[in-house]
Amino acid sequence: MPTSETRPRFTADLQHLTPTQRRRFRRVVLDAFVPHLHTGRQFRSGLRIKGVRCAPDVYELTWAPGGRATWS
Repeated sequence: MPTSETRPRFTADLQHLTPTQRRRFRRVVLDAFVPHLHTGRQFRSGLRIKGVRCAPDVYELTWAPGGRATWS
């Protein structure tokens, strides 16, 4: 079962987004990313998820042009 931990840097970055950007980020995470995690399958290409080069076990989700989130 996936778990999460919010880091201070994430909270600070989230607060710097505009309200529209925050809504878009939350929509992508809650409506697409999290439900896909529950399938246990490899990420579908439409989610725009890839590994971060030179950072093992770190992944990136592109949620908007210029909008990316990383996690491990």
